[in-house]
Amino acid sequence: ILYTPLYDPEYERIAEWLVGNADRPEIEALTDTALDRAFAFFQQAKSVPGALAVAGLKGSDFILGWKRREDPLDIGFIDEASMLDKKQFEDLEEIFPTLLLFGDPAQLAPVNQSGSMVFDDLPEPRKLTLHRVHRQDLDNPILDLAHALADENLTFEGFERMIEDISAKDDRVILAPRVEAEMMARSPVLVWRNATRIRLIHAFRAAFDAPPDALLPGEPLICDGIELPLKHRKKRLDLEARGLIKGAQVVYLGPGRRSGFSRLHVVGAPEPQVSAASIIKIELPDEDEPFIPFAANMGATFLHGAAVTIHKAQGSQWPEVQVFAPDLYAASRAGRVEAGLPLWKRLAYVAITRAEERLHWVTRYRLAKPAEPLST
Repeated sequence: ILYTPLYDPEYERIAEWLVGNADRPEIEALTDTALDRAFAFFQQAKSVPGALAVAGLKGSDFILGWKRREDPLDIGFIDEASMLDKKQFEDLEEIFPTLLLFGDPAQLAPVNQSGSMVFDDLPEPRKLTLHRVHRQDLDNPILDLAHALADENLTFEGFERMIEDISAKDDRVILAPRVEAEMMARSPVLVWRNATRIRLIHAFRAAFDAPPDALLPGEPLICDGIELPLKHRKKRLDLEARGLIKGAQVVYLGPGRRSGFSRLHVVGAPEPQVSAASIIKIELPDEDEPFIPFAANMGATFLHGAAVTIHKAQGSQWPEVQVFAPDLYAASRAGRVEAGLPLWKRLAYVAITRAEERLHWVTRYRLAKPAEPLST
C-alpha cells in the first residue's frame, strides 16, 4: 500500500492551487512572498510538501496524517537493493511499472537467499556496472582497502597487514588494540557474531556503571520496528514520519510522563525529540530471555545500539566506525563462501565502508574505560 499526506484543510487550499485545481488562496500564516516561493519551487519540482517547506512551514504544520494513494507512480528508485529479498522485489514490481535499483554486489545478500541478490538474474543490457565508486571524499584510504578485497589472492592476514601499513601514514585508518567505550555511545561496534554483540553491549554497560534493571540517559538504541495493530495505522505512520523506522539510531533520554513511554532523541530527524510507547530489549550473555527495562503493551521496539551485527549495519553510515576484527578472523577461518566471494571479505567490505571519515580496526578482546560519564 502506498500512502500520500493528508493535509490540514487550511494548507490543502495551497496544494489545490499549486496543482492547478483552485485559485490562489489567502493564508493568514503566510505572506504573499512565501506563496510566491512555494509556487516557484513547484514549477521546478512537482512536490507539494517541498513547496510548503520552501514557504517556511514544517511538516507538522500542514500534515495531519496519511491516506491511501490511489494514483499510480511511474518510477521507483530503490537504494541498497542488495538488501532486497525476492518477495520484496516482486511487491515493488507490482507497484512500479519501472524500477531503478542501486546496489553493490560486494555487500551482503539477504540472509535467506544463499548469497544471491535480486539483480543477479537481470539480463546484462539492463545492468550498468560502476567499477570505482567515490563514496568517501578527499581520496580516503578506506576506499583503497575496500577495493583491495576484490583481489582473490588476498588473505585475512594480508588484509590486516595492509591496514597496519596504511595506519602508519594516515590517521583516517587506526589499528586499535581495544574497543573505545565512549565511541560506542555515538556509533556501534560492528561484529559478525551475535554472541560477540551481546558481550560487547554488556561490557559497555558495565564500563558506564549502568544499573542492571534500568537504562541510563545517553545509552544508544536501535529501532527494531513498530509493534502496532492495523487499527493504529495512523499512529504507526506518525512514528515513522518522526524517524522511528527499523534501523534508526536513537539516544535514550529518560522515562516519559506516562507508564511505558520513553523520551528519545532520533538521530538525524528534523524534529529529533520524541516521546513514544517503547519496548526496549537488552539481551544478556548466556541468557535466552532479554532484560526489558521498558515494556509498553505496544509501540516502538528497540535493541541496544552499542554494538550491532554487520548485516544489520548495512545501509547505515557513521563518521567513525569501530570494526571488531577478531570476529572477521573467525569468519575467515570458517571458510564460508557466498556467491563466489569469501564471507569474511563481504563482511569486511560492508563493515569498513560504514565509516565516512575514520576507520578503527580493533584487534583485541579489550575495552577501554570511559573518561567521562554518558551524556545526552
